[in-house]
Amino acid sequence: MERSGRPLRPQDLTRGEADLRAFLVHLGRAFVTEVTMAAAANTRIRCQNWYDVNVATVFGPPGTGGRTLGSYVDRTGRVEAIWFPFTDVPWLKVWSVAPDKPLFAKQLDGPYAYTFANRVTEDMSKLLGQIAAGGGDKTPVFTKLAMSIVGSGLIVTGTWDVWGWSKNSLLYVEPTTLRIVEAGWAVLTSRANVQRVVHEFHARYQSLLTTYQNRGSYPVNGPIELRITGTDPVDGPLLSPARVRPDHPEWDTVVWLDFATYPGTPGATPFFRELEQWIWQNYTGSYATVRPEWSKGWAYTDGGPWTDTSVVAGTVPAAFDNWRTARETLNSYDPSRVFSNAFLDTLLP
Repeated sequence: MERSGRPLRPQDLTRGEADLRAFLVHLGRAFVTEVTMAAAANTRIRCQNWYDVNVATVFGPPGTGGRTLGSYVDRTGRVEAIWFPFTDVPWLKVWSVAPDKPLFAKQLDGPYAYTFANRVTEDMSKLLGQIAAGGGDKTPVFTKLAMSIVGSGLIVTGTWDVWGWSKNSLLYVEPTTLRIVEAGWAVLTSRANVQRVVHEFHARYQSLLTTYQNRGSYPVNGPIELRITGTDPVDGPLLSPARVRPDHPEWDTVVWLDFATYPGTPGATPFFRELEQWIWQNYTGSYATVRPEWSKGWAYTDGGPWTDTSVVAGTVPAAFDNWRTARETLNSYDPSRVFSNAFLDTLLP
C-alpha cells in the first residue's frame, strides 16, 4: 500500500488534523486500530415513560397543541417514541437531566431496565410464525399484544419513572433481543419544524399501510422509532448523518426516522422501498434534507436494501456537502482499496 508514492505506515491523527474527520465515520474504507477518546462529564438522567397519549396527538399536525412529540422536545430536549402499527398509544421515553434523584423515581444501578422489551412470549412467537407463513391478517393482533406488554411491563417492573447515570436509562436493547429488519434515515431540519416532520412521516406511513392492507397485505409488524437529537458540528465527522449543513445553520435538529418489521414478513421490501422514495422526495428545499442512517437499511429496491444504485451512487453522495473531500482522503490512505468491497466501490469509488 502506498500514499503519495511513499510506503504507507501507521498514521497517528489528532483531532485538530483535517484528515481525521474522514476517519471518524469511514464506512469500512479504513481500519482504525486504536482510539483515544475525550468524553464529557457523566450526568444523571431521569427517564419518564408515558403510555397514555393517543398516537393522533403525539404525531398530530403542528400547531394543534397538547402532548405532541414536539412539545416534549421543547420541554426536555430528549425524547423517543416507539409505536407499533394498528395500535392507538405509543411508548414515549422522555429524558431530563436530574443531578438528584426525584422522590418517586426508581434508581437504576445498571442498564437494560426494560426487561419486558427483550423477551418474546409464547403467544408472540406463535403469531410471528403464522405471519411469516402468510397469515398477515394476524398482524394487528400481534402488534396490539406487543404494545400491551409494554404497558403492563412498565407497571410490573416499576420502570415508568427511572433515574441513574446516563447509560442506565439510555441503554435498553441487549444482544439477545429479538432481531428486526429496520430501515432508517436522518432528517435535518429546524427545531421549530420537528412536529411537522414527524406528523408528515406518520401520516404517510399510515396511508401507505392502509393501501397495503386494502390489498390484503400486512408488510410491517415492528415498531416505528422516532428520536430527536442535535447536530454534529461543522468540523466534526465529514460523513456523519447528523453533520450540520453550513449553508443551513437554522437546521439545528435531527429527526431520526426508523421503521421495522420482523424477518420473513411477506411484502416488507416493497413497502420499505415506497416509503423511502417518499422520504427522499418530501424532506427537501429550505425545509429539510435527508441522509441515510448508516447502520440501518436504505437504498431499497424490491430486491432489498442497499441495492438501488441510483441512490447509492447519486442521491446519498449528493446529501453530504463534503462527500468528495471524505472520499479523496480515504482513497489517499488506501489507494489499492484493500479496505473495500463491491458495494463500497459503488458508494465511495
